[in-house]
Amino acid sequence: MGPGGFIKDPISAISFGMALMFGTAGLPHILMRFFTVPDAKEARKSVLWATTWIGYFYVLIFIIGFGAITLVLTNPEYADVVKGTLNGGGNMAAVRVAQAVGGNVFFGFISAVAFATILAVVAGLTLSGASAVSHDLYATVFMKGKADSAKELQVSRYTTIALGVIAVVLGIAFQKQNIAFMVALAFAIAASANFLCYSCLCCGKTARPRAL
Repeated sequence: MGPGGFIKDPISAISFGMALMFGTAGLPHILMRFFTVPDAKEARKSVLWATTWIGYFYVLIFIIGFGAITLVLTNPEYADVVKGTLNGGGNMAAVRVAQAVGGNVFFGFISAVAFATILAVVAGLTLSGASAVSHDLYATVFMKGKADSAKELQVSRYTTIALGVIAVVLGIAFQKQNIAFMVALAFAIAASANFLCYSCLCCGKTARPRAL
């Protein structure tokens, strides 16, 4: 039941926890929530719901982690007991726990949930990236606010295709990497680049990101 090799000392654990906490507020598909609400009251409500569900999934990390240690790593059907590695790779921990607890039915359900979650996140990130390139870079920076909506939409479509191709290439290149490590990198970048000022929401002013 001891810790693995991902986090080896208290400083790393604190740093990783801060990256997860502040990185969540800086992720593009989370920041998008503040552009879909009419006022500060609805923005606070949106933050509350997002924080509630994100906190719930963070709690599940502990349950899935200890479940993988006790139910999966000790079962030769799901893992190499001698080497302590999961069959199919380390990224299969959650679905293997589901299979150990609920059989093939729960295994299929969790696999479908994982696929739907990945699809939703990818769609949100693609939309955020295309919007940033077409509106923020092309229309605002390059065209100085003089770009027409048709051209901006065209740039958004080209950007979506480009992001999809890049994502597929990177997915193939990093398919053997531990997903927890890759997620930690994304959260660390988001935490470093964007920090949302929640005090602006509390006092009723318009929220704006601040660079660290």
